[in-house]
Amino acid sequence: MVANWSLRHRLSITLAIFGGMVSLALASIIYIASADLEARLIDDTLTAELDDFVARRQRNPHSLPERTATIRAYVITSNNHETVPEAVKKLSPGRHTLQLDEHSYRAAVRQVDGQRFVVLYDTSSLQQRESGFLWLLSVSVFLVTLISALTGRWLATRMIAPVNELARRVAGLKPEDEPAPLAAEFPWLEVRRLAEDFDIYLQRLHDFIERERLFTGDVSHELRTPLAVINGATELLLSDSELNPRTQKRLMRIARASKTMEEITTALLALAREKGDAGTQSSECDIESVARDVIEQHQTLFQHKPIEIVLDIIEPSTQRVDHAIFSMILGNLLRNALNFTEQGKITVYINQNTIQVEDDGAGIGTLDTEHLFQPYMHGHHKNSGTGLGLSLVWRLCELSGWQITLSNRPEGGTLAQLQYLSKEPSQNKTS
Repeated sequence: MVANWSLRHRLSITLAIFGGMVSLALASIIYIASADLEARLIDDTLTAELDDFVARRQRNPHSLPERTATIRAYVITSNNHETVPEAVKKLSPGRHTLQLDEHSYRAAVRQVDGQRFVVLYDTSSLQQRESGFLWLLSVSVFLVTLISALTGRWLATRMIAPVNELARRVAGLKPEDEPAPLAAEFPWLEVRRLAEDFDIYLQRLHDFIERERLFTGDVSHELRTPLAVINGATELLLSDSELNPRTQKRLMRIARASKTMEEITTALLALAREKGDAGTQSSECDIESVARDVIEQHQTLFQHKPIEIVLDIIEPSTQRVDHAIFSMILGNLLRNALNFTEQGKITVYINQNTIQVEDDGAGIGTLDTEHLFQPYMHGHHKNSGTGLGLSLVWRLCELSGWQITLSNRPEGGTLAQLQYLSKEPSQNKTS
């Protein structure tokens, strides 16, 4: 919970604690000094009264002990034991504190010529005043702490205001727009340095996005020409009636691969943008047809492996997804399964909203499946590849509204499952 506190809140709490601690320390010092001063004054008064009482008794042995509102004096001799309270009789020479008749007293006792002179000072009223003084100090500590908290909150608000303003200005900026300098608008040294760092970062980010835009535009422009040449050449060759069926079949594969490459280029360019716009280009896609094309391509590429690829249509599925994007997703999953399987069978199951790819390979073991979708992450198998295929699948799924999961099959191998979540592609940032 503390981690979610604002800086203003932390500053105000810190100042309140500091003010409370300082006021508590000062109040404690004042209270201790006051109590010590009162004790010294009482002892000095007792000493003076005791000196005067002894002197009077020496001048006049029949002089009566003093009786006032705060002072009581006694002379303890062998003839007047009955007139002295029992607690006073037991006092030895020196300073004492005692309770007598529900009153607190400070006593001074002195032995002179076989007589004990006792002077009592009533401290009950002083204790009451000390209690009131202690309450007053407690209220003062509370008020100082409250004032410190309110003052700290006000000061923190004033101090954090430039940072909040900078955060608000930065939050309103778009990386693709030309960044406006911020440092000149903040005169405070620390905030200006922070704004300068933001200016540098935003400028670098803007330059990076511009380079990315130029690159994607250049790729789109430069690849269209050779692809158009390939498409034109294959069309001319296919129009030749003298070609034998075997050559025509190979030319058709070239034409289909060229068309797929053109679609893939468009899909990758959409993926490279700040927000995927494949949803504006997607249409109803026959999942079964795409799966058959992808399986046929990969059967040819991996014909050297003793692996059977089976397509199992549990329920026909037609989804609104870009043909090229789905072809890339399924192609990467199928290629991943073929790379990790030395022999056996790979099955592609198609349901209404779910596509599964099962293989008889080594499986993913104890690897964290979330890490496998990160770029350049490799599995434990020697043929784990470049580590980009699953990362690309993850981003394409986010772009198209699919969810991808990987898990180990109980009987061995890997299960990759695609689940269609929404009818519109995700608009999350994928760059």
